[in-house]
Amino acid sequence: PRSAGKIERKWLNWVNNSVGTIMFFNRRSALLQMLSFTNFINWSDNTPAKAAVAFANQPLYWKKWVEIFNSDKLKERRGGLKSDIQESEIATPTQIADSFAIATGGATFLINRTKKYEKQGLSKKEAEAKAFEDFGRISDETQQSGDPMLISQQQSSHLGRLILAFQNTPMQYTRLMKKA
Repeated sequence: PRSAGKIERKWLNWVNNSVGTIMFFNRRSALLQMLSFTNFINWSDNTPAKAAVAFANQPLYWKKWVEIFNSDKLKERRGGLKSDIQESEIATPTQIADSFAIATGGATFLINRTKKYEKQGLSKKEAEAKAFEDFGRISDETQQSGDPMLISQQQSSHLGRLILAFQNTPMQYTRLMKKA
């Protein structure tokens, strides 16, 4: 924090490092992160049944999975998670689980959304690009994004970083529901 004094900065650094330690040893966080692959299921073009059909096409599914996992978007998230409010405190297991969850749910989403756009008359390349844009938007909204529009003033305050350290996702979902 820029406006914090020397003692407050030292104390905040100690607390932030404590949060990082908790996150590192909290394997449950990484395992629970995997459940977020369902964020890409919807009731239009990536229903549970359509996602299962896309998953059944294993060569295409794994091609899309690898494409997502190795995308610049996920490399950036794993490279210090600059897109997360607790960026420097998140530990490697949670980062990897985050990428696995996004790639796992996103692969079927990309397959089905691309098909939707192709049926609407877009070329394969245009459909894939538009589907990836949609994927990115959903990923940002649902995967603990650090987009300033999705982080509240309370979360970014000195006190909020301490008290709300583990409430980023519920608060984002609450704001999304309120906006809807």
